[in-house]
Amino acid sequence: MKYIIAALVIGALVGMLLLRRRSAERLAFAPLDVAGRNNLTADAFYRAYYAESGLREASIADIRAVLDAVSKASGLPAGKLEPTDELGAIAAANGLSRAMLIAQLGTLFPEARAEMMQKTAAGDFTKLHHAIVLVVNARARARNR
Repeated sequence: MKYIIAALVIGALVGMLLLRRRSAERLAFAPLDVAGRNNLTADAFYRAYYAESGLREASIADIRAVLDAVSKASGLPAGKLEPTDELGAIAAANGLSRAMLIAQLGTLFPEARAEMMQKTAAGDFTKLHHAIVLVVNARARARNR
């Protein structure tokens, strides 16, 4: 009986180690470090990254919504994020996988969910910029209906 209990305990420990290793491999991204970055407001973020791109100033509220959602999911300050940040690295900051971050964004922005999933499957949804543009465009289309 003692051998059976010992075998079960050892088996459970080995199983836990294997699961932990697999979850660490799934993250595959080093957590994003934003320590040396300036903390921008949504208006300053728009001016710094999107004012010259043709994205309308009216989209600042949508940009703020995406930054706040990503911040809440990742624990990173919204004002320290940049459009070129990898979604995987952002997610890893809070121990999430990129897929979980994208799923949370899809839940928070249902008007852009289908396009997020389609672009994710195609490998075209990897940076924060992609999330911002999809949400801004989807909400603009919804407002124009």
